[in-house]
Amino acid sequence: MLRVVVDTNKVIASLLRDGRARRLLFHPSLELLLPRYVLEEINEHRGYLEEKVSPRAIDFVLSKISRKARVVGVREISPENLHKARRLAGGFDIDDYPFIATAMEYNAIIWTNDKELIRHALASNEYIAVDTPALERLLEGEQLTEVLKGMKERYIGITS
Repeated sequence: MLRVVVDTNKVIASLLRDGRARRLLFHPSLELLLPRYVLEEINEHRGYLEEKVSPRAIDFVLSKISRKARVVGVREISPENLHKARRLAGGFDIDDYPFIATAMEYNAIIWTNDKELIRHALASNEYIAVDTPALERLLEGEQLTEVLKGMKERYIGITS
């Protein structure tokens, strides 16, 4: 099982269409961790989502995600990891600290397409963040070191 912290945009993408994000969210080899913050963000954007998809469809997909994912609250993360995550995220987007803290606490990979979160992960080596193509390669059995090498080339121009 690959332990993955899911970014809010991946959950929203899975709510809006039955595509790549939804297929990956329900992949049997993924153990999903969902910071409680994700559910709060989705509730904030509920009106927008309901303009695109029926409330019933949103509730259905959210209930399926909630059954598969472990929702992680701030109290389940050590003060050290919370502090470190806030410090790290403060350098680019403080709203990303729940994802970083959850990943550090549970030794997980963040699944996101947030370029800044990925670049910072690759440059700092403090946590791991991958985009959708990289997650797919991991699920196909490619080694993490090889996937990260390819991501460093794409995101920060480092070749080895």
